Amino acid sequence: MPTIDPAFLRSVSLFALFNDEEFAALVPRLRQRTFEAGHILFQQHEPGGEMYIVQSGRVELFIQDRVGEKVTLGVVDGKQVFGEMSLFENHPRSASARTLEPTDVLMLGRDDLTTLIYTYPNIALRMLEILAQRVRTTNALVQDRVVTNVNDVIEVETTLGNRISDFITNVSGNMYFVGFSLVWFIIWIIWNLGWIPGAKPFDPFPFGFLTVIVSLEMVFLSLFILIKQARQAANDKVRNDIEYEVNVRAEMGVRDLSKQVEHLERLLSERLPPSEAPRNGREEVGSLVTQSPWDPSSSSRQ
Repeated sequence: MPTIDPAFLRSVSLFALFNDEEFAALVPRLRQRTFEAGHILFQQHEPGGEMYIVQSGRVELFIQDRVGEKVTLGVVDGKQVFGEMSLFENHPRSASARTLEPTDVLMLGRDDLTTLIYTYPNIALRMLEILAQRVRTTNALVQDRVVTNVNDVIEVETTLGNRISDFITNVSGNMYFVGFSLVWFIIWIIWNLGWIPGAKPFDPFPFGFLTVIVSLEMVFLSLFILIKQARQAANDKVRNDIEYEVNVRAEMGVRDLSKQVEHLERLLSERLPPSEAPRNGREEVGSLVTQSPWDPSSSSRQ
C-alpha cells in the first residue's frame, strides 16, 4: 500500500468531499510513480485507462494540430488531476502529457474507479460536481480565449508589393482622387484648347497624349484592384479557417465533458435504488449541468 498523506488527498479537489470510509477504499487502489523530467506519460491517440494526480512537479499537456505543430493546452502542477477523461470513455487519449521536471504522481485505473463507484455511489456525485465545474471553466475559457489575431497573420504575409498595391488602391478609391482627376482633366483640356492667354498648347485636340495617360492609368489601376481582390480572398480564407478552428475546439471540449457527465449519470442510476435515483441521480446531475450557460446543441458541427 502506498504511503499517502490523507491531508494531501483531501486537498485534491476531486477527493475533497470524500469521507474516511471512502478514503480507506481509495488509497489501496492508488499507485505511486516517479518520473524524470522530459518523460512522456502518454501520447495523443494512445489507449487510455488511467487518471493521474500530481503530488509534486509539473506536467505539460499538449496536442499536435492539423499541420503537425505542438499546441500547449496547459501545465498541471501539484494537487491537480489530468487524464480523467480516459476513465469515463473507451476512447484514445485526446492529448499528450510530458513531465517538465522530476514529478511524483498517483495513478488510478478505470476498473478501480468503477469498483469504487459501485461500492460508494456518492463518489460519482463528487465527480459530477468536479465535471460540472470543468464545464463552467471551459465556457469561460472559450469566451475569453486568446486566439490567433487574423490581422497579425495578414500583416506577416504582406509583402512590399502588396503594400504598394494597397496604398495605390486606397488612394484611388476615394472621392479626393475623383476630385483631383476631374480638376486635372479640366485644366489639361482648357490649357490645350488655348483658352489660357500666354499658355502654349502641348497636346492639342483630340488630346492624344491625355488619352494615352488615362488608358495607362486605367490599366494599372485595374491590375492593382485585381491584386487587392485576390489578397482579400486569401485573407477571408485565413479568417474563416481561424473561426472554424475555434468552433471545432469549443465543440470538442464541451462534447467530451458532456460524455463524462452522461457516463457518470448512467453508473449512478444503475447503482442507486429506484426510489433514490430520481432524487439523488438525474435531478442532481441536471441541476449541476444546467448551471453552465453553454448549450452544446448550439455548437456547429465539424
